[in-house]
Amino acid sequence: MITIAKCGVVRRIFMKTLITGGNGFVGSALAAKLVEQGEEVRVTVRQGSNTRNLDGLPVEKVFADVRDERAVREALKGCRRLYHTAGLYKVWLRDESELREVNVSGTRVVMREALRQGVEKAVLTSSVAALGVREDGRPADESVRFNLWTTRLPYEVSKYESEEAAWELLPEGLPLVVVRPSLVLGERDVYPTPSGKLVLDVLHGRYLFYLEGGINLVDINDAAAGHLLAMEKGRIGESYNLGNNANNISLKDLFSLIGEIAGVAAPRFKIPYAAAMAYANLSLVLANYVTRKPPLLPPGALQVLHLFKKMDSTKAIKELGLPQTPLRETIGRTVAWYRENGYWD
Repeated sequence: MITIAKCGVVRRIFMKTLITGGNGFVGSALAAKLVEQGEEVRVTVRQGSNTRNLDGLPVEKVFADVRDERAVREALKGCRRLYHTAGLYKVWLRDESELREVNVSGTRVVMREALRQGVEKAVLTSSVAALGVREDGRPADESVRFNLWTTRLPYEVSKYESEEAAWELLPEGLPLVVVRPSLVLGERDVYPTPSGKLVLDVLHGRYLFYLEGGINLVDINDAAAGHLLAMEKGRIGESYNLGNNANNISLKDLFSLIGEIAGVAAPRFKIPYAAAMAYANLSLVLANYVTRKPPLLPPGALQVLHLFKKMDSTKAIKELGLPQTPLRETIGRTVAWYRENGYWD
């Protein structure tokens, strides 16, 4: 936004903002917040994508695949700010090369075009997946480099490489800020994402056991607000973890909290990691060669959950003012939305 004073009258001129993947879980929440602020918003969507989350929002929709240089160039025309939220969030794909094509090559195309067109600022949506873990188990801040090459989850690697593709353009003048949301929960997860599926699997009683491990979770509204704050206050060349410092939670406690709020039975018994991995490997083989459907918990996702990737978001809280919605409130709204929209009853 630009403020101009002329003849004693202050006028605010809102610049057009582009959100790639604007129909997605985070992208659509971000679009709604920008519209609330009176900004002119353009979003990219792919042909055939579910645009339900954009219904009723006065945004300009353009069809563009982030891998298509010409389409991205057209989408960016007239836009001074960019939020690159588009990406594949999949923990299992029959063709894993698509993760690199969309998350890495797509990011390179978008950021290169942003540099060419001289955007004022570009905020890249990365992920807790691109963050490393500390050997001592303490929460990882932005200084902890990715160190999970031994995991069998291509998504994790693709998000790290996506960041690297963007950072390569920083010396050339790209005004880049990177944000890393942890697992995002909340309303309007229409697909649902793997984060939402974790909740739904508990609601539907698909987990008979729980595993030693955990994760950090963040509210969708906090994640969207973190993007806006990164655009307004984030320092170029810096990354910010968008998590909740109170939400580094074990799987046992998370499942119990979901069960308590929803009134369903949570898994009561712990399964050894070796047994869980054996099951995960078997389910992966069945998914790849028999069912052709995503397994309940792929081996890579199991490894990451077992690692208990804790996140430290102090930098974003202090520098940006990142909100910290209590987890009980977040899960309560998530469960209610799934029930009201027919995902679970």
